[in-house]
Amino acid sequence: MNWEIRISLITLLLLIPLGSAWAGPYHARGSFYAGSGEIWHADAGNELFDDGLHGDELAGDGIHGGWIKSDQPPGFHEWKIATADWSAAYPSNPDYPLANAVMVYGSASEYIHFRLDTNHRGEGWQPSSNAVACSHFAWPNEAQFELIGSAPELGDWLAGIPLVMDESRWTAFATIGTPGAHEFKFRVQGTWDYCNLGVHYNMYRGDNYRFETSAPQTLVRFEFDPKDGRGRAYVEGSVAAEPSRWGDVKALYR
Repeated sequence: MNWEIRISLITLLLLIPLGSAWAGPYHARGSFYAGSGEIWHADAGNELFDDGLHGDELAGDGIHGGWIKSDQPPGFHEWKIATADWSAAYPSNPDYPLANAVMVYGSASEYIHFRLDTNHRGEGWQPSSNAVACSHFAWPNEAQFELIGSAPELGDWLAGIPLVMDESRWTAFATIGTPGAHEFKFRVQGTWDYCNLGVHYNMYRGDNYRFETSAPQTLVRFEFDPKDGRGRAYVEGSVAAEPSRWGDVKALYR
């Protein structure tokens, strides 16, 4: 092989995003779509693309997307993004390999967007790679979502903290009093019925997100990115106790 050809091949390999070279094709498969076969079938009608034209950002960037037209009755459905031979399928919980993600739609022949990001995303985002997202993970008229978790400040899994949209991400802050390991998820406010978003997206058998604090009174920022289905807990640091003033103390006992 001459040097010009070798350099061209090396340049081509460097331009292809790591982990996405020659990957796929992927299909959005589930009980919502039969296409030319039975439900969970894979064909041209539910294929995802990495061409920059299907809600997948840039061509060849390792993000696959597509708008898939449902052909099954409205309601709740299960789904995965997978290759035709099931050699790769996401989301996937190794402890529950047959568990699927959940979605819902309210009318027949509805278009649903699916997205698979095979790239690595650092800074504590989970999952770090092969993250999935779906436009119909909840009813479109759901007004409020919340953060909920194992720490008392996150509601002890009973009542959570409302989320706000900040730069396209759901965001909430909490000061965690006790150091240690904690878990959390995002859900429709007040219910676990069908939407609980964790490491394995909206999966009934999906793992909780986890984080750890090492000091008392630690401020933590919680985020969920609905575009790519990832979440994280970002430890901001310890919150100093505000010193009491003698005038404030006297006022308490007047």
